[in-house]
Amino acid sequence: MTMLAMTAQAQTAPDWENPHVLGINKLPYHATLQLPSKWKECKEIVSLDGEWLFHWSRNPEERPAGFERDDYDVSRWDKIKVPGNWQTQGYGTPIYTNMEYPFRRNRPSVTSEPPKDWTAYENRNPVGSYVTFVDVTKEMLGNNLILHFGGVHSAMYVWINGQKVGYSQNSMSPAEFDVTGFLHEGRNRLAVEVYRWSDGSYLEDQDMWRLSGIFREVQLWVRPLVHISDYRVTAIPNADYSQAEVKTVVSICNTSKKKARVRPYMIIDETVGDMTELQINAGDTINYTFEYTLDNPRLWSAEKPNLYPFCVGLDDDNDNTIEQFDYHFGVKRVECVGEVFKINGKNVKLRGVNRHDHHPVTGRYVDDATYEKDIRLMKQANINFLRTSHYPGREYIYELCDRWGIYVMDEANQESHGYGYANEEMGHDAEWRDAHVDRAESLVKRDFNHPCVILWSLGNEGGVGPNIQAMYDKVCELDSTRPPFYDCNPRYSALHDFGYPSPDELRIEAQKETEKPMIAREYAHAMGNSCGNLQEYWDVIYNDSSIVGAAIWDWVDQGLSLPPSPSHRGGTTASTTSPTGKGLEGAFLYGGDFGDKPNMNAFCLNGLLAPDRTPHPHYYEVQHVYQPLQFVREGDNIRVINRDSFTPLTDYNITCDTLRFGGETLLNVSAHLKRATPWAEAGFVVASEQFVLKPYSFPTQLKGTRAKVKNSDGNIIVTTENGSVTIDKTGALVSWLADGAEMLTAPLEPYFWKPVNDNQEAAGFEQRLGVWKNAAQQRIVKSIKTKETGEGVIVTAEMSLPVGADYTMTYTISGNGKIKVDADYRPTRDDIPVIPKFGVRLRLPADMMDISYYGRGPWENYPDRKRSAFIGQYRSPLSAYETEYLKPQDNGNRCDIRWFEISSATKKLRIDGCQPLCIRAWDYGEEDLPAARHPQDLPRGRFVNLNIDLNIHGVGGIDTWGRRTLPQYTIPGNEPHHYGFILSR
Repeated sequence: MTMLAMTAQAQTAPDWENPHVLGINKLPYHATLQLPSKWKECKEIVSLDGEWLFHWSRNPEERPAGFERDDYDVSRWDKIKVPGNWQTQGYGTPIYTNMEYPFRRNRPSVTSEPPKDWTAYENRNPVGSYVTFVDVTKEMLGNNLILHFGGVHSAMYVWINGQKVGYSQNSMSPAEFDVTGFLHEGRNRLAVEVYRWSDGSYLEDQDMWRLSGIFREVQLWVRPLVHISDYRVTAIPNADYSQAEVKTVVSICNTSKKKARVRPYMIIDETVGDMTELQINAGDTINYTFEYTLDNPRLWSAEKPNLYPFCVGLDDDNDNTIEQFDYHFGVKRVECVGEVFKINGKNVKLRGVNRHDHHPVTGRYVDDATYEKDIRLMKQANINFLRTSHYPGREYIYELCDRWGIYVMDEANQESHGYGYANEEMGHDAEWRDAHVDRAESLVKRDFNHPCVILWSLGNEGGVGPNIQAMYDKVCELDSTRPPFYDCNPRYSALHDFGYPSPDELRIEAQKETEKPMIAREYAHAMGNSCGNLQEYWDVIYNDSSIVGAAIWDWVDQGLSLPPSPSHRGGTTASTTSPTGKGLEGAFLYGGDFGDKPNMNAFCLNGLLAPDRTPHPHYYEVQHVYQPLQFVREGDNIRVINRDSFTPLTDYNITCDTLRFGGETLLNVSAHLKRATPWAEAGFVVASEQFVLKPYSFPTQLKGTRAKVKNSDGNIIVTTENGSVTIDKTGALVSWLADGAEMLTAPLEPYFWKPVNDNQEAAGFEQRLGVWKNAAQQRIVKSIKTKETGEGVIVTAEMSLPVGADYTMTYTISGNGKIKVDADYRPTRDDIPVIPKFGVRLRLPADMMDISYYGRGPWENYPDRKRSAFIGQYRSPLSAYETEYLKPQDNGNRCDIRWFEISSATKKLRIDGCQPLCIRAWDYGEEDLPAARHPQDLPRGRFVNLNIDLNIHGVGGIDTWGRRTLPQYTIPGNEPHHYGFILSR
């Protein structure tokens, strides 16, 4: 199929800068014929994946023109892995940008001169030239030979044996060519010329690394001359779900030169469908329809992914099987009933996440094992909804979602955010109509047979206007069983999208919308230390039947590993060292690390997982908030609320465990899988909750013995049984000697500042709350008084803070060496900004690396993200207590700590809270965090930095471009605060 428009532009511009040229000699799009998991078994498929010969050029003018010829010597070319991106293999420069095009915006040109500091200035549309050789037997030549490319970014020409086969763009969808007439017996030369950018790149402006090359599978299909070219299966239940009508339309193509007789068949549950003999003229394609009624069908849902395996095939007129494909279908109904979204008649809630195809080593190519790990981790996190942001994924992920149970919003490869959200430039320009429609058509036709797909998305953050209407019309024409979706305007969507609301805004907007269901296709921007206030969202969603659900942005940090050394390979590459001179081997790199311009810095690091699929702490919060069962204590009973629609409570074993720690009694309730699934073993905990039956008894007084006190040069020195404690004239505890050893390497003193996380940095945290940064350092000591008692010496330091508050530090030092610290804050003004954290800071010797505590854990938690972290006794090395985000920032807090111990082989510090504490501990200083670009930049091992706090500012969880932490998770500066704790050895 050739898609060409003979215009003046088409005659003068190259194909890759002509929006009318979408492909040359491409075959029509069609459904995936064979389940991807069975590709290796399929006799028709010859994989061409492996090492290819490769040459990289900075621009089209420098490409090796004529390389496709048989006599062009490529023997000294490098080798490159296919599938893969060339940038992740050391060629050229990865570029990370969000909205801004990586080339000068001047459609349809991608080679116009950009600013001189841009990567594209020196590398003006790089070209990758690929060569491999294909052995073809005489037997193969008697068939119809189809060359299949799963995905090539961004545009390509194809030659075989020096003859031009065709051209393709639309990077994220397959391109196929009939190459029967181009191949001969023996060794054949396959040459592919790939352009980094094309006019198609104007519709591929997704928030991701801009990578290039043949990044999905390459196959040679050896098809019978008469074969199945496509098939489409629908399986829709009737009104009472007692029956389902299965309809399969099979397209049969005769590529031979003579009339053919065949018998198509379909086998479902060992029942053979009609085998009517068909006659097909040479060169014709005909459609044949199978219809089958299922009684009492097993319905497909993400909770119960019931599948009906089937095979579809052809017999010849001698009853010999010509070909057969194995697949599966699911019976389900998806519908919008007024403002309620339903699956199989139930008001299902979509607990979602957005996901890019990303691998830290191979870039846009993601292998089967990583796909399986992703879907397994999603299911274990109670995620039931996946949006393939912002393009179709590789076919295997849909098969996994079919089998393991994930609802999918399948998204077209269409985003033109560089022209603005809901822009009219791309939406109204008639020159780009066909390009838009092509992306909708390729999406629906390829993935039609996957039961996991419940919504077709027209794209993301693109245009509005006739071109989008044409996409909408095409989707509706191709499939009436699944609703279309679009974020930029509800006129093109069955659902109303509301992206990145606060919980209250979502509630209010859903009340206003009375015609369509509402969804937040993106929310809870998970950049860095994030995902606070997640429960607040789901309190709103569960309380309103018109809210379909929401999908977190996003699944995995898009960090890249350091590529191989470029040596003689062209292009700008990453430095092997950070700005501090530390090595970057083992680091995950982000925007700007490769010298790429323009770039959006660390904005690609917003996943629930690290690039190597290690869960971040907020993954576990999602797991908890998304759990399908809610446990509610009602007196002596626990009531279980089932949020699922198709899973009874009898599918779980529910256990109750009573735990006692130092007088506190806790009840842990858990729901375990009764039976193993593909994604978890039997016994896996799907849902859990903790209840405090008897609260912890916090100490309020220090039971001690007398101690001696003296004043020396303005310092107050209290002598204890095994050492001394010194309070200096600033009111800080500057020395704690015990058994001849100093416990402190820096004073214990008031401290109100915390390093920012990504959300807070974007929200102007430092500008708004900067008065607190040096507030403790600038304190004015009004008086220091001492008092001797039978319980020890009391030292009281009265201070004033420059923000407009009085502050009192009280130390009660017992003769047995224990120290009780009390802090009392009293505002004297009413316009004080919120406090970043309320507490103290001190530093300990660097060898104190072992931590035990009783509080919330085991993973990091903060006031607005602690529901998943249960109270218990935990032990870990300091390195595990910290959280290593790819871009260093505030981390590692634990909430509701009752007691905390940190020790070395020779020393131990114990902290007992007089109320729950928040504690962070690092082997670097918080002043080191702002300048660190990677964890490797942090100067470690000089001391242990310890913050002991009453409370700390929540992490936030709405977005990372200005929204603040919800007020209930902040510390008011206009209110008094008091807390205390006891130090001992």
